[in-house]
Amino acid sequence: MTHTISFPSEAAPAFPSLSLSVPDDWKPLAVSGAVLAAGKSVEQGQFRPNVVVAVSRFAPGYALATAVEGVIKRVEAIEGVAELGRDELDVLGQPGYRIEFSYPDPRVGLLMQAVRIAVIDHGTAVDLVQITATASGPQAQEYWGELREVQASASLGGATGAA
Repeated sequence: MTHTISFPSEAAPAFPSLSLSVPDDWKPLAVSGAVLAAGKSVEQGQFRPNVVVAVSRFAPGYALATAVEGVIKRVEAIEGVAELGRDELDVLGQPGYRIEFSYPDPRVGLLMQAVRIAVIDHGTAVDLVQITATASGPQAQEYWGELREVQASASLGGATGAA
């Protein structure tokens, strides 16, 4: 005897519908492992400042505190990392967390990243949503506020306009 399970279903709910509001000089990107990504238009050969949204599925009971612990451990394991700040804040309209840091990258030089996370509990599954902004060190001086605004614009629910 066999039976069929499917995605999405009550047992395996669809990932949350997510949207970002981006400036006119940003465009959607296809990024491996991401459900949503956008980057600033830059000259050919320059690093593209970007915001990437990833969703990871966990079993019921997975909590924000566990996610925070995991993110901190991954950040602290980066060679040469310098933490710039962290705090609790609303992400996707619910309790979340933010950590910002920089580290040397052999291809780009200094990279700056800001990670915001939230946990969406569906009852039968829990989704960790991670919204990561990245820029090179020199770009961050000019665009960090813009990257934070794009991160802060992340919301649950689909966009009303075309991408």
